[in-house]
Order: sequence, then C-alpha cells, then structure tokens
Amino acid sequence: MATKKAASTKKATAKKPAAANKTTVRTVSAGAKPASRTVATPVARERKVSALPGNIVNIVFAEIVGTFVLTLVALLAFKETGALYLGLAFALTTLAVGAVSGAHFNPAVTFGLWSMRRLKALLLPFYWGSQLLGGMLAVIVINLLTNGSLKLDFGHFNLLNMNWALFGIEMIGAAVFMFGLAAIINRRELTTVSRAFGVGTAFAVGLLVASSLLASVQGAVDTSKITEVKDIPHELRVKSATLNPAIALAATEQGDSSFTGTRADSKEKQYSRFTWEVIAGTLIGAAVGGNLYLLVAGARRHD
Repeated sequence: MATKKAASTKKATAKKPAAANKTTVRTVSAGAKPASRTVATPVARERKVSALPGNIVNIVFAEIVGTFVLTLVALLAFKETGALYLGLAFALTTLAVGAVSGAHFNPAVTFGLWSMRRLKALLLPFYWGSQLLGGMLAVIVINLLTNGSLKLDFGHFNLLNMNWALFGIEMIGAAVFMFGLAAIINRRELTTVSRAFGVGTAFAVGLLVASSLLASVQGAVDTSKITEVKDIPHELRVKSATLNPAIALAATEQGDSSFTGTRADSKEKQYSRFTWEVIAGTLIGAAVGGNLYLLVAGARRHD
C-alpha cells in the first residue's frame, strides 16, 4: 500500500537590513490585539563648526606683539643699519610666536598669503586690525617715553596725485620680500630656526633693494631749481622704505626743519607714511611676489 507523504514547503526568510534611526512602538487598543508599528526618529542635527580657528584670540595677540616689536625697531634703528636690525627682529618674533599666528606682522604679507590661497578671507580683518593696532601701540609707547615726540598728522593723504616712483619702490621691495618668504614657507624640510632666520633675511633683502632704489630716485632729483621749502618734492621727504603699512602708520616723513637746519618747533607737522602709495604698493607687490614664486616653483607648489 503506497503511502503519501505530505509535501512540506519551507519558505526561506530573507533577513532585512535594520533600518537606521527607527523605533518600534507598540500600540494597544480595547478589544484588539497589540499591534506594532515602526516610527522613524528624527536624525540628530550636526553641530555647526565655526569658520574661525579656535585660537583666534591667540592669533590676534601674537600679531599685535610681533608688529609692535617690529615697529619699535623700525622707528628707533639707524637708517644705515635698519635693514639688518629689522631682519633680526623679524627672525626673533617669528621664533617666538610663529607657531601661533604664522608671524605675518605685515598687512602686505597677510594679503600676499591670501592671494596664494594660504589664508582664509575671513581672517583678513583680524590680522589687519591686529597689525595696525600693534603699530599704533608702538607710537603710544614712544610718546610716553619721549614726552610726545611723535605728533602724527594723518591728514596728509594725496590719493589722486600719487607719487609713482615711491609706489614702485614699495611694490618692488615687497615683491622681493614676499618671493623669498613664499619660497621659505614652502620648504617643508627646513627646521623652525632655519625658517625664522630665512624669513628675516628675506625681509632684510627686500628692504635693501627698496632702500637702494629710493636712494637712486632721490639722487636723480634736481635740487638746483628748489628755492623754497614748500617746493621740496615728496620723494625727498621720505626717510626710508617701509614695505609694511603697519610700520608706515607709525613712521614719519622729514619736516621742513630737516631742510632749513632750524630746530623743529611744536607747530611743525609730522606727516605719516601711511599713504596710498605705500598701501597699494606693498599689497600689490606682496601678491605679485608670492604668486610669482608659485609660478616659478611649479611642481613644488602645495596649498
């Protein structure tokens, strides 16, 4: 007698991937069996990350201190050895706070690094404000120690009739400085000390180039036609190149007493070197010098 076996079919149950961020909720109603339903829970919002670095306060103070020291040296150093002293001061301050802010101490350097895509545009006002504040702080300290010897007149802004020779001097000097600085910061194999003294040397060389150009421009002026003090051209009143708008803010030009041989009185105006020729010249020069290095370096460029 043949026996029939009941055919049993087994259904394979496929495992479904667990749904993320879902919660199972059991609902019970009167006269009905408990039923379960799945409710999606809201995804937690991501925390907003600030665009400013966490040490922005440290950066501000580092730039104030560094620019303050650099401006003091620039105002008190002798003209003949100013480039050497400023180069050493730049190297020292870079060693001190370079790891904090990058040791710009110069609005032109900050602008040059931004043009090279090495700095966020959001940080420009913080750097510039700190650097200009450091330059003004140097003026305040010198006036406190010398009973107000620096009486700056910021009304001497001749934006429309800019002296193109002085503009070119500041631009070329800043370009040479920034070319050297860009080359140094792109050499990763350099030690911290080598990097600091390399930047200081680049600044000294840029100042030497600009000072030599200024001496040539001043030597080409025909002084035989000058009969009155008011006829003295602007380029003869400039004491030295600055390559730094923050230093130019505190630096002064030669007054009338420097040409007449008389003693300066309290009424003599001291015009600030913070002029359009310095601002535009140094900013453009730094951008040209930095990007020229990137163009020359080619494969060695890194962002």
